[in-house]
Amino acid sequence: MKKFCCAFGICVYLSFGLAITALAQNPYEKYLTGADFEKVAGMKGIKLIPRGSLAGAGGDLNFADASGELILMVQFTDAKNFAGFKNKYANGAVTGVGAEAIQGAAMPGMPDNLLAFTKGTHCIVLTSFGDFIKKKVYLTVDQLTALGKLIASRL
Repeated sequence: MKKFCCAFGICVYLSFGLAITALAQNPYEKYLTGADFEKVAGMKGIKLIPRGSLAGAGGDLNFADASGELILMVQFTDAKNFAGFKNKYANGAVTGVGAEAIQGAAMPGMPDNLLAFTKGTHCIVLTSFGDFIKKKVYLTVDQLTALGKLIASRL
């Protein structure tokens, strides 16, 4: 009986630990993982980092490379917010992702590094970071579009 109680206690303890870990997982991770990112962008060592853990990591999903450099921020918001992104950032329309999509530059003087699109009641915004001195972004609009298509397929 003592062994049973001990075994039962260990099972309860482990179950509780797993439940806490599951609750701590980012709910948006089901739409895009580090492995997905690596496959689409052709990069290695990409990891998901928590919001606020690096300067600029303000998205629902934030990805950094192996050196800790922030590469991509993804924000999930309501579709009614798309008009604001369109008015502020749009440099052109993007086809093939979501119901409506635009590309633009989040920073003046930089190449386009932002993709915003709608699907259903969602607006998703992908922002690539870059080297602001060399005016080079880490992800092209084509790569952002491929990542956007993957996210849209999972919404």
